[in-house]
Parts: sequence; structure tokens; C-alpha cells
Amino acid sequence: MFSDLQDRKIHHRNFIVFQVLALCLAFVCICIMPAKAQHQEYFNTKITPKEQAIFAFFRAANVAPEYEKWISATAKYKVLDDTRKEDYLIKEMLRLGRGYGLYDMNTHVLELKAPVVVRYHPAKSDGEQSHLKFRFYNLEKTNIPTFDFHFGYNTVSLIVENLNAFSNLVLSPEQDQAIRTKIPYETDEFDASLIIHTKIYNADYENPIDESRKWKKWLMVGKIAYVKCEVNSFYTQQKHTLWDYVAPWYEEQFRVENMPEEEKYPHPYELFK
Repeated sequence: MFSDLQDRKIHHRNFIVFQVLALCLAFVCICIMPAKAQHQEYFNTKITPKEQAIFAFFRAANVAPEYEKWISATAKYKVLDDTRKEDYLIKEMLRLGRGYGLYDMNTHVLELKAPVVVRYHPAKSDGEQSHLKFRFYNLEKTNIPTFDFHFGYNTVSLIVENLNAFSNLVLSPEQDQAIRTKIPYETDEFDASLIIHTKIYNADYENPIDESRKWKKWLMVGKIAYVKCEVNSFYTQQKHTLWDYVAPWYEEQFRVENMPEEEKYPHPYELFK
């Protein structure tokens, strides 16, 4: 009986020790998990399209970005308490610095999407060919849009060179027949989108086009690499391409980037040819 009582005491003591060890292990895991999450966040390398546009501006202007001013003006930085701001600043400087270092003006293009209003004009009896016109919203007179990218308190405005040259396309009889199967209306305007790939080649950091005591606005210019006009199907909501254009200097890069994944790598049987 005494032996059984002693065994129960030992078992109870071991059970308590086990619980204490389990609680300690759980506490350590709780402490480690945030640290691991912070470690992963520290090495975050994702760059947004808007950040790429800012990289393009500074590359074209041959000036390094002022990362600290850029980061410290963001809403994410401002809401942090003072003990976390320095850590966040360092992490963001590493992320943006890496992204800027990898940005190559010779191969990278900016991808833009702009809503437009399109109208189809049928051929006339006097011999005038059918044509397809588009206009940007609230730009009736110039029809030359600017695309703004904000960083910190500042703004970079992009003008895409010769974009307006595509705003009135004359259609051949074959093109006219193909277009009419895709457009939702033949007698009224309809909504569409322009997908634009542009290569930045000119930027002026020294001469902002607008500024105040707290902010500045600069201009950069890009040339068209690729542009297409697409519309949603009236019945199926699928996207249809009305027209597209690839610049001659961009054709090979565009072909490779849009090649099916299985065609990008050699197949084993090709080794025995």
C-alpha cells in the first residue's frame, strides 16, 4: 500500500513537471513565432508597379532615390510608435534599395491600364472607310493623358509619347468585319481599356514642373513598347482585343515574355536531334 501511494506521488509529480515543461515550450514557441514572422518580413523583396515607376524615373534621371524621405512620409511609417519606426525604416530601405538596384531600364517596361471611351464609325457611301476612335475621360480637347505616381509627398507624372496616334484607326474591310463581331454597340460609345507597356527614356529631376515648400512634381516620358485596346463582351463578360500594336524594337522581348511556359525550355528529345 505504501508502495502504491509512493508510486502515485511520483506519477503526480512527473505529471506536474510535464505540464510545466509543456507550458514553457508553448511560451517559447509564442515568443519565437513573431520573431520568425518579423524575420520573414525583414527580407521581403516584393516591389509594386507604382514603386517600379518611381525606380524608372530615378534611373532615367540618373539620380538615386532619397529612401528615408520616401519611406518616412508613408502612412504605414507614421502610425508606428517610435520604438518600431527605426526597424521599419531599415527594412524598407533594404527592400527598395534592392529593387532599385535590380531595375534595368533596357529590359523593364511599365505596364499601365487606362479606361477609355470608344466609338465605331461605319464606312460611308462617299468612299470614307470605317474607323475606330477612342478618347480618355475628361480629355475632349487634348486627349493626351498623364499617369501620376506618388511617393512620399511627391509626384512623378508620366506622358506616353505618341499614344494619341492610335486614337483614330482607319479599318480595312477585313478589319472592319472582325471589329463588328466584338464591339457591343455600332451606333453609340462604349467603355474599353487600353493596356500600355511603356519604356521610360527621359526624366528631369533638376527641374520639377510644379513645387511648393513641402512637395514637388516631376515629369518623365516613355515610348510605346506595346499597346492594345480591349473590351468586355456584352454577353459573356470575356475580354476581346479590338486591336494591338507591338513596337519593332520590342517584338522579340514581347514574344519571349508571352511564350507558353512549356516552350521556354528545351525538351529532352531535342538533345538527340
